Amino acid sequence: MLPIFLKSKTLHSCLAVALLTVACTKEYDCPVPDVGRFEFDVHMPAYEIMTAKLTSRYGYNRHGVIVFRYNNAPNEVFAFDATCPDSEECLASGVVEYINGSGSLHGACKRCGSRYSMVDGKHADKRIKLRAYPVQPLPNATDWYRVYSLH
Repeated sequence: MLPIFLKSKTLHSCLAVALLTVACTKEYDCPVPDVGRFEFDVHMPAYEIMTAKLTSRYGYNRHGVIVFRYNNAPNEVFAFDATCPDSEECLASGVVEYINGSGSLHGACKRCGSRYSMVDGKHADKRIKLRAYPVQPLPNATDWYRVYSLH
């Protein structure tokens, strides 16, 4: 049996490690600034699994919005700003494009080569991510989705 002061030190040490672990776990940052309000509808047929469409009139600096269909479930359609957040230069001119290939789940910046997941927008190596936009199925319209900005 440990003396009380050792139990207390052990407890405090465990609490300190737990707090440091929680404090050091940083969410992914999205350096891409908010854009004004927009919304558009896009047709993403269920048979077009693992495919992406780029709309060029929307998003930050009008770089576009990538809409990606992961599988044939309605909640598996994702939308991200096509602006690469990797650096100031990329924010100005870097555009992410879907890597079209068998089973690819990634996009890459044409300027710097950074790779991003098309499912969650996270950078392959850094703690940054693409700006995500909400996607919802349109009522009474099979395979049509609305993508919009909340700001």
